Amino acid sequence: MPVYKESIEVLRESIESVLQQTYENYEFVIVAEPSNANITLFDDIKKRDKRVKVIRNKTRLGVAETRNRAIRECSGKYISFVDADDYSDLSRFEKQFKFLENNPDISVVGSNMHLVDEDNHVFGERKYPEGSEDIKRHFLLTMPLANPTVMVRREDLEEIGLFDSNLVKSEDFELWLRFLAHDKKIHNLQENLLYYRVPAGHNEKRPKIHWVNNYIARKRFGKHIWPLHQRLISLSTYGLISHIPSVFLNNLLDLKVVNRIRNITRY
Repeated sequence: MPVYKESIEVLRESIESVLQQTYENYEFVIVAEPSNANITLFDDIKKRDKRVKVIRNKTRLGVAETRNRAIRECSGKYISFVDADDYSDLSRFEKQFKFLENNPDISVVGSNMHLVDEDNHVFGERKYPEGSEDIKRHFLLTMPLANPTVMVRREDLEEIGLFDSNLVKSEDFELWLRFLAHDKKIHNLQENLLYYRVPAGHNEKRPKIHWVNNYIARKRFGKHIWPLHQRLISLSTYGLISHIPSVFLNNLLDLKVVNRIRNITRY
């Protein structure tokens, strides 16, 4: 879990959702950026639960390299990603662990997720395609894998490589395209195993560099994943998106038709 500026209330809920998992045989690595105000909380939790390891960055590394540092500190067969501002269903680890144990051909497993607002009210859900081929097709125009729902085989992550620390945005998208480019299979469990926080103005958190990096990743790895005619549609779409002014793009992303494409349902 990389930690930066999350509030103590949000952090506590996220951490407790990990510590109370029905699957108990794991190590929980928390990596905090410098000057984090919640270090006392982390130290208290570390004393309470021996599975917890707390690491402090001496300089700010950013989310990609901070996540990489956490991965390097892990020793397990599988690695689960946890974001500090979301919280997991208590059965998440158990269900994903059993799935990977029973499906050795799958490298990465994610899930669907609940959407919650800043007051912790569930207001919707996002569903993702299930099978690897369907996921591959959806990657042409969307992000069909939620990074904070992921459990991945450690050996495959070490083979493909960790997050690209040169990317300040879309580092997760780039990584999973790399997996597909190396013929690794991805699967999404059709259960909501994460509560994903969607604060007001969340689209504004994706600046132009997010879409530029998204386009670059598609251009770099697409030839290993999709036929030419599909790549051209994907590159044309994201090339256009990366040039739309932010004020218009934010409004575009809130349109109902875009939510339908992303398979987002609001209650």
